[in-house]
Amino acid sequence: MCGINGFNFKNEDLIRRMMTFTQKRGPDASNFFSNENVTLGHDRLSIIDLKERSNQPFNYKHLTLSYNGEIYNYKSLKKVLENQGYVFKTTSDTEVIIFLFDKYGIESFKKLSGIFAISIWDDLNKTLYLIRDIVGVKPLYYYEDSKDNFLFSSSIRSILSYNSNYEINEKALFYYKNIGRNESNETFFKGIYKLLPGQLIIKKKNQSKKIFKYLNFRFNQTNFKDPKEKISEIIKSQFISDVPIALSLSGGYDSNIIYDVMRNNIEKKNYSIYSFFFHDYNKFNQDYNIAKLNCQNFNDKLNTVEISYKDYQNNIEKVIDILEEPISNQSSVLNYIMAQNVKEKVIMTGDGGDEIFGGYDHYKSAYFFLIFSKLNFLKKFIRLNTKFKNINRLFLEKSKEFFLSFNEGNLMKNKNIYFKNFLHMDTESIYLNHCNNFNFTNSLNDMLYLDIDTKIPNDYLRRNDSIFMNFSIEARVPFLDQNMIENFLFMDEKKKYNYSFENKGFLKKLFKNNFHHLKFKHGLQSPLAKWMKRELQPFIKEILSKNYYQNSNNMLNFSEIEKLIKRHKDQYFNPELIWSLVVLQIFMRKYKL
Repeated sequence: MCGINGFNFKNEDLIRRMMTFTQKRGPDASNFFSNENVTLGHDRLSIIDLKERSNQPFNYKHLTLSYNGEIYNYKSLKKVLENQGYVFKTTSDTEVIIFLFDKYGIESFKKLSGIFAISIWDDLNKTLYLIRDIVGVKPLYYYEDSKDNFLFSSSIRSILSYNSNYEINEKALFYYKNIGRNESNETFFKGIYKLLPGQLIIKKKNQSKKIFKYLNFRFNQTNFKDPKEKISEIIKSQFISDVPIALSLSGGYDSNIIYDVMRNNIEKKNYSIYSFFFHDYNKFNQDYNIAKLNCQNFNDKLNTVEISYKDYQNNIEKVIDILEEPISNQSSVLNYIMAQNVKEKVIMTGDGGDEIFGGYDHYKSAYFFLIFSKLNFLKKFIRLNTKFKNINRLFLEKSKEFFLSFNEGNLMKNKNIYFKNFLHMDTESIYLNHCNNFNFTNSLNDMLYLDIDTKIPNDYLRRNDSIFMNFSIEARVPFLDQNMIENFLFMDEKKKYNYSFENKGFLKKLFKNNFHHLKFKHGLQSPLAKWMKRELQPFIKEILSKNYYQNSNNMLNFSEIEKLIKRHKDQYFNPELIWSLVVLQIFMRKYKL
């Protein structure tokens, strides 16, 4: 919805400079509030109550609010507040947040259902409050110097405009080398931190900040009489908007379920459908063909987003600049091209359905191995480490061990050949937030929860938010709604597979009558690995050469990387690792790290 910036001192020039980096997140209005104790900036993307009266920073009594996101239950909260005597002058969720905080203080944050990064200044108590939504859809970064100057922003680059004397953070680099993303609470820039999902910061002038986990999942074991209705209700709750919305439609169940709910709850004139079409390699267009068939069946126009190898070559540097940290997931470029084509201010994606309902093949494999592992009484006495990973899995005892054994990024072989001073991840180095004190039971649901705690906020949500908001588009993820996670993540695993080994069998059974005309697929595929064998070879060789960025010679073994590129060209080998190296090289040179 917006971009926010702020700090605990007065400096109008600095806030204007910081807001230049968040303006694309909110081009509809830019304002700031400042006094001797605080400065808050806000760039607004108008989605609910488009009038000027709802611009931020928003003041009420001694409170000033600047926030980024959407509150999906704001109408019900508004009714409660009206019954308690609050009089509203807007129809926005912004006014609901500040009234709620006035009434309940920090307890108000537990009443919010939505996606948000919130800053509230209490001028009476001279206290700044920052909180991030429980799933981590909206980003928030912070920095504190030795003089007690405390800054926060939706953007890392905004903070770098205050402190340009940065250096690389080896901790973040460690995670990237292993899994192609940074899972630390620290960023790639030493001293700049991420507020973790559900964390709260309370900062008073000249006092040490308090930072602690405040929002926690409350998992339900409810057996709904009509789970289909519950899922549809959760998805529908995210359609709140005073502007038209869009949907990124693939050939999978998740986005098509959102499409089904959308068709039944929104007028055709108020939504649009988009889907990827790959040039040159028709066999990768199964997603597009399914989306097209579904749209034709319901007489909806499908907007085609065409992708070619040139899109990767011409846009990867722009994407890395927008992301502010390297993320090796090739879908970043797809997100970028999609965002270029979308005309609406809001887009729905199906991200998260696989992690909730067990949609990927490796989840099904894990489910199989966990069953047989529990039957293996020898594992209490024997610890195997053979070259056969599937045999080894039968002797694993802990959820985090299973998690790492199926983690695709962590499974790429011989990374120590390509990275100098490479250290492998182990179970102790998995950076946990929600799962930190969780009682694991060595189940598939444990693995899904670990992905929601790691991959989801640090890859999926990070990409979606940064890239789409760069084009002033808010990305919403209904399958990662807090209520979806709490109600369905820890449901009976046998039900998830419909008492068989069928991926997402539970969802398929619920919605089978809605899509009887379609045959679905699992997981978006692209021809990037094919393009890397031919069309993108010169580009990759240029980036992964020792002359591209001299400082990388201290980190990468280019003679081995050259062999890796040739081996992939000849026989298809480790394209994910090659792309990961390309992304890292471009990032390191851009920031001269």
